[in-house]
Amino acid sequence: MSSFRSLLGAGDGPALGMFVKVPAPELTEIIAAVGVQFVIIDTEHALLSVREVYQMSALYSALGVLPLVRVADHGYGDSQRYLDAGVAGLLFPHVSNGAEAAALGRQFIFPPRGTRGMGFASRAGRWGMLPGGRAEYLRFGDEEAVRIAMVEERESVDDIDAILAADGIDGVFIGPSDLSLSMGEPGGSPALSDAIDLVIARAVAAGKPVGTVVTDPEEGRKRAAQGCDYLLIGNDTGIFARSLTRAFDGFQEAVR
Repeated sequence: MSSFRSLLGAGDGPALGMFVKVPAPELTEIIAAVGVQFVIIDTEHALLSVREVYQMSALYSALGVLPLVRVADHGYGDSQRYLDAGVAGLLFPHVSNGAEAAALGRQFIFPPRGTRGMGFASRAGRWGMLPGGRAEYLRFGDEEAVRIAMVEERESVDDIDAILAADGIDGVFIGPSDLSLSMGEPGGSPALSDAIDLVIARAVAAGKPVGTVVTDPEEGRKRAAQGCDYLLIGNDTGIFARSLTRAFDGFQEAVR
């Protein structure tokens, strides 16, 4: 079984991925063919059912793209089912402080450290046939399936060291748009840039994986130099919208 941890340590620079919102096998095949290394299936901002997330994660995995899920909230039920569907990890939105991070970590770590329930007969356990058996299912769930706190609020930045130190939290992801809203700062403002730089620096110092969204290759180069372990280049709907707009505008200009 491959893992997000092993992906982060496998290359010369940050792993490159994208958010996905569309449960279409055609898009899945295109994304895999391009060479995208991982995807984050977005259940916070897309109307995806648990069954669709399950099917998307299975197909992405089969095509060599690691699937993670951005969950909709801090609840247990659906998130547990995503893990037992075999996803590579979970991203939790709006983790405000270290106490919230620690509570999330406990929910998705097996006893005695946490309270996650066991489902060895699920897809994550290869239907009870996983090489290494129950012990490997438990080890993979605790040590390889990642739990990532999303830093999207001013309070998160202020309490970043406690979030990074929370047991069961394996890394952080900075959401610039929501962080901008929380801080009351426009995108690209010096205060917002300083906050993002601070979170990256604190994560690097703590030895915890850190990632964020980048809008162009130059920003990607900057974040890589700062020590980001993984970067998101956008989302499927946004990339399609921009590409279609450029194509349509070009043809419209040519024929009018």
